[in-house]
Amino acid sequence: MNEARPQPSTRQLLNRLEPLRKRAMLPLDEIDRSVASILSRWPDAVRTPDDRDREKLALNMLFRVQNWKWDDITTQRVISAAVAVFDEERRGRPDLAPVRSFYLSEIVSRDPGAFLDGMVGVYIDSFTPGTDHTRHLANALAQRAGDLGGRHRKLTEALPSLFRPDNAPLELGRLMLDAEDPYARLKQIGLKSPHTSGLAKAAQEVFIERLKPDLEGVDARQQLFNWLTPEKGPVLQTGAGPAVEALLSVWRDKTPPDTLRNELSEQIIAAWNDPRLHTGGIWSGFDPSLRAILLRWLTHQDMKFFCNMVTATQDSHMWPPRRDFWLKLYDDKVIDEAWVAFGSEARRYAQQNLVRSGKTDMNRRFGRQLDRGGSTSLLIMRIGNKIVIDGCHSYKTHIFRMEDEQSPKLYQREYYCDKIMRSSRNSKPHNSINNWSQWVLQNV
Repeated sequence: MNEARPQPSTRQLLNRLEPLRKRAMLPLDEIDRSVASILSRWPDAVRTPDDRDREKLALNMLFRVQNWKWDDITTQRVISAAVAVFDEERRGRPDLAPVRSFYLSEIVSRDPGAFLDGMVGVYIDSFTPGTDHTRHLANALAQRAGDLGGRHRKLTEALPSLFRPDNAPLELGRLMLDAEDPYARLKQIGLKSPHTSGLAKAAQEVFIERLKPDLEGVDARQQLFNWLTPEKGPVLQTGAGPAVEALLSVWRDKTPPDTLRNELSEQIIAAWNDPRLHTGGIWSGFDPSLRAILLRWLTHQDMKFFCNMVTATQDSHMWPPRRDFWLKLYDDKVIDEAWVAFGSEARRYAQQNLVRSGKTDMNRRFGRQLDRGGSTSLLIMRIGNKIVIDGCHSYKTHIFRMEDEQSPKLYQREYYCDKIMRSSRNSKPHNSINNWSQWVLQNV
């Protein structure tokens, strides 16, 4: 087997740099920084293969082990095959047992270098509590802990239980809990991809469970978002559902202040999409009762967006009682869902004055109303089995039954207010607020 270029240990790097330090009289802390810089740039031994290539890699490795043919293969390819052999789909397959045994024996017998360090990466990424493959890899690697390269030695120093699979998630979870920025901390101790490694996924369960009682507080929430949506890393997607559920569960029996409710709503939908528009991702298996909490927040927020926009841009004595009527229906839990379609003028106003989060994408967050040159905005509500459309200025209120083919649908990207008006068979103007409000209540 052709050896890939081995990753040097921290001690080897220090030995190489020592003559330079003496000649330049550099202080030791500067040498340490140089070592850390080199380690951070040193290429990893594990290269994750594409899913479509994994079966071929695994079977090729099986052929080589059974026939003991090692011509024209590099350590890099051997490690890539290990990723495939120990992944969720193949780690228990009986036909690949000889390959798994090969890797375990090689861990124990091979000289320090790229192979050994690469198998640490395979162990961390494929880590699954309570499984045979994790336990066997841990036992083999524990025998070689003193021979690891600098990156993984740094990890074992920060996480002494790394090769004790029953303890490692607990210890790593506590380490995350003690860090203001858990994602940055895991990167710092040597985890290349904190969100995707199996070990970090197991530790996240510990982290969230212990953080959950404190999520009403600003510090704990910020700590959670530092993990889920790190400033210098990708947004966590796979596995984020339980964390968002924990965040929302704090508010099962109480309602956060408006500012906090709006902030949390915007953060959640910016990271994982609006559950009213997307059913995949974290929303596919989300707790329905907790999803309902977020939907209620978004209903309130959209109604407030609409009402605040009209209040600020329309000077009419007819508007305040209409606004108060709709908001009271929301407070009385009469309005089940709401969606806003802004006209172009209102859209600009909303972007500048209402939407505080820089992460909000107006094109995805709200619908558009395109008739009348965009001068009219619409509030689309569901009340039981009725769809209620109200508009700014003198636009009438229209009520449709949901089963009506002409009924506008919630959460569309585009609406046409004149088309809605022409298809409506049940509408009323606001020229008498008392009569209008009674008509709404009678028709919903």
